Amino acid sequence: MIMSITRIKLNQLRNNEHFQFHTEVKGLIADTNPAVIKLENQFPAYVALYQDEDTALKRIVKNSFSTLRVDADLARDRTFSGLAAASSAALNHFDPTVEEAARRLKIVFDTYGNVARLPLNEETAAITNLLQELKGKYAPEIQTVGLGGWVDQLAADNTAYSDLVKSGRDEDAERTEIVVKEARNAIDKTYRQLVERVEALIVVEGEAAFAEFVRKLNLIVDKYNLTLAQRKGISEANAKKKEKTGE
Repeated sequence: MIMSITRIKLNQLRNNEHFQFHTEVKGLIADTNPAVIKLENQFPAYVALYQDEDTALKRIVKNSFSTLRVDADLARDRTFSGLAAASSAALNHFDPTVEEAARRLKIVFDTYGNVARLPLNEETAAITNLLQELKGKYAPEIQTVGLGGWVDQLAADNTAYSDLVKSGRDEDAERTEIVVKEARNAIDKTYRQLVERVEALIVVEGEAAFAEFVRKLNLIVDKYNLTLAQRKGISEANAKKKEKTGE
């Protein structure tokens, strides 16, 4: 049987997996020496497309954590910290009524903890829930302690951050995803051409010069195929579980 290179459905890999796969393949070809496996003319184009995907993925990071969004998150963090500190300070208020209201608010803030340390999406949800309590059940305490301005500002800051995230997702992120998809498709096409060339050379010239390269490449492919198989198995198991429970 003629030696062949194992196939993989590259379009099923997640972005980071996909990029890492091509990172390993590129490294393998470079270490093997493209000239030895007669890819010296094709390899530069593959490397250029690899760099295109790298650039596209970096655009995702930039769009996801743009300066505006970072600033908006910092603003609501500062407001939350100020609100929590003002409420805590009221525990030492000379007026017993204010002190008692602050004591009841402390229970709420202790329950939610420092929401500024949560992952961004979780923080948005936590602040929303906190505000519902502060503006609802604990509105009298907020008024007694004099924290209405802080609560309103936190609500405004949280909405501002949420709106920026939505805006980025609807505009910049969508365009970036298109660029990433195009970059992935381009390098995948070139990779398949490299694979077909090596296999054709094996048929014409024999396995000797290519055996070690193919063995190592198949190890890389097998690793990522295992990742896809495990993910598929988990997905199918979850689907069956939902069918049984009626969820």
